[in-house]
Amino acid sequence: MGFIDMVKDQFLDVIEYEDKSNKLIVAKFQRESGNDELKQGSKVIVRESQCAVFLKGGQLADILPPGTYSLKTENMPLLSTLQAFPYLFVSPVIADLYFVSTRQFVDNSWATKNPVMKRDNTLNMVRIRAFGKFAFRIVDVAAFMREIFGTKGIVMTYDIVSYLSSMVTEAFTTAIGETTVSVLELAAEYRTLSGMMQEKLNVQTEAIGIQFSDIIVENISLPTEVEKLLDEQSGIGMARQDMDAFMQYQAARAMRDASKQEGGLAGLGAGLALGNTMVQNMQNSPAADHSPSKSKAEQLRELKALLDEGVLTKEEFDSEKRLILEK
Repeated sequence: MGFIDMVKDQFLDVIEYEDKSNKLIVAKFQRESGNDELKQGSKVIVRESQCAVFLKGGQLADILPPGTYSLKTENMPLLSTLQAFPYLFVSPVIADLYFVSTRQFVDNSWATKNPVMKRDNTLNMVRIRAFGKFAFRIVDVAAFMREIFGTKGIVMTYDIVSYLSSMVTEAFTTAIGETTVSVLELAAEYRTLSGMMQEKLNVQTEAIGIQFSDIIVENISLPTEVEKLLDEQSGIGMARQDMDAFMQYQAARAMRDASKQEGGLAGLGAGLALGNTMVQNMQNSPAADHSPSKSKAEQLRELKALLDEGVLTKEEFDSEKRLILEK
């Protein structure tokens, strides 16, 4: 450090911190010269949603809420007692100054890294995964600095959020273990589940000065093989309601898939024949004989649904549409 920098360091400071990124939880005051002595009489500006925290030798000293302060012994009683020496122009205090954000931090992600086991009345034992968002704020700066910043040594925003994310995942696992709601009905219970998690978390984090202001469960999913089984069960349910229509639908899908394979059905002509046969079979089925005749509008809607699902091609759809309209 040059002589000019040394002289500049002796003048009183105006100390403040503005987080333009809105992402930092804790920021340490540092001069470009590297000399971080705090001179008595310097101005400290603490913005809204901030607190200024002074540490001396790792020991929590004074905390300043939002406002403008002149560093004197009356507003820094503990820090002034810990260390203050006469030094050249002014009397410096050797201490670390941190700005702690007390605003709400939103849009933080959590997710289960491994499947969570749950005993289910319908599916017996299942493995589920989940993910979502959470929001939090620091409500007790002193407790936060002692427990998170001091005891646990977590200083970076990413590390703090990761630590809280793991706590949310643990709370989800506990809540899932306690609920008796079937996995198939959990979609309607997301808000209730979130409330249970938030209540548990805030009891747990009270000692570290953090409060979870919101917990969101965005999705709970089952393993792929279980989802396939559920799809098959849905298909069986459809078959029980109308076996003829279900078999025709399945046959149409199988023939459509075969036509896309090399050496399969012979292109568009076979596709058109397929469409005609399918519609005729559906119209001639016993279910059709015992049901009232459908209007052209209803037939066109059903035909459009088959087109949207990919059962019929555009050419097949146009051909069948003409047949219906010409009746």
